[in-house]
Amino acid sequence: MDSHSNRRTGRAKVKSGCRTCKIRKVKCDEDRPACQRCISTGRVCDGYGIWGGGGNFYSHRQRLTGSKDSHVVPRPTASVSVLASGTEENGYFEWFKCRTAIKLPGSFVSSFWNTLLFQASLNEPAVLHAVLSLSSVHKRGTINADGQRKTDTILNEQELFTLQHYVKAISHLQPHFLIKDRASVRVALITCVVFVCLEFLRGHFKTAQIHLQNGLKVLGEMQMLSNGNDGILRLKPCRESTDDWIIEAFSRLHLQVELFKHAYQHPCLVLQAAGPELPALVFHSINEAWQQMERLLNKIFHLTDQSRQQAVSECESLRHPLALLEHQQCIRIELARWLDVYEAFKKALQGYRSAEEEKCYQLLCLYHTMANIMADTCLRPNDESVFDSHTNQFVLLIRQLANLWTITSTTSPVQALPGHLIDMSTSVVDIGWIPLLYYAAVKCRVHRIRL
Repeated sequence: MDSHSNRRTGRAKVKSGCRTCKIRKVKCDEDRPACQRCISTGRVCDGYGIWGGGGNFYSHRQRLTGSKDSHVVPRPTASVSVLASGTEENGYFEWFKCRTAIKLPGSFVSSFWNTLLFQASLNEPAVLHAVLSLSSVHKRGTINADGQRKTDTILNEQELFTLQHYVKAISHLQPHFLIKDRASVRVALITCVVFVCLEFLRGHFKTAQIHLQNGLKVLGEMQMLSNGNDGILRLKPCRESTDDWIIEAFSRLHLQVELFKHAYQHPCLVLQAAGPELPALVFHSINEAWQQMERLLNKIFHLTDQSRQQAVSECESLRHPLALLEHQQCIRIELARWLDVYEAFKKALQGYRSAEEEKCYQLLCLYHTMANIMADTCLRPNDESVFDSHTNQFVLLIRQLANLWTITSTTSPVQALPGHLIDMSTSVVDIGWIPLLYYAAVKCRVHRIRL
């Protein structure tokens, strides 16, 4: 007998298909949202990249409908051909990868911008067209090498490009609105985040806030968040990382809106895990330190809203219920504990740090300073004189900002294209140092410090 006959026949490496078929190393039919190969064999299809599983659910849904496709709206396939080399769309997508996706997340790493959005763009036409529209808006922030603004003709062409892909994105969302499964809702939420950023960059703040409100509403309907009697939205357990990234993106946008105090009607968004919340004893990364700071800032916003509701008269604004005072004291203790943990984290990582890394460390110190002022004054939201006793902290904040400016002026993560200068000072959508400067300018009552 030929010795080769007993050898197991090798299989070619599977490069495409759902995750289940890749693990099994079998050919996948790549049907959406779950492949027929998994469904027909009773397996759970783990989906494609970001979309998760659901094979058994879709198999059950097809049996209930009575016919294979009569009631199930097919998910649109990605229009990767839109990004063919040399097309205008490809140019804007490259701009997004090299410029927009670097600028908008700010200094703190965001898996939504670094991973999820790129995966979704190549799998879902709605997300791709929304990204192209956002890239077009962002690119308008550039100026020619001679310092002159681009001509009206070019600007009009860019506006047309923006609107065309905005409309296409909305059109491609329609099938997802009909399906309403978890994967379709994710597509809608990802697109919603892009729309919020796009409208902020266009200066359409009310429209951006409407998108943000709708996104938060959908998160609640998906039961990814729960709304307790205290007005706090809490994370639900047993979620996938994709949901974490989407919620994080909405949380950051919400925080930015709060910091700039646009006329924004919203639920309080204090994102915290279900069950008892334990303080962090150690930070394992700069991002983890930021997440804790973001949670504390949201708690301050919530306490400020509660205090504003209690202050029904000028006299009552000076007398606060014991529960609010206890909540304020808890936040102060948490801020002090956060600083201790953060200083220990920095000490453990002593050594060379790049200018970009140093900027992140400085930013967190700045937000801690601002958070302390906010926590001390949050029970008197309608009394501007309360800031008079915090002049020294505003001076410290300005000095820290000046130091940060020195650091950032020597480096930039985004380099200009040949023949162009980058002018993106007004394109900051995510967390940076501008909200801090804005807070000092609005709240500090000493004129020379504000200037």
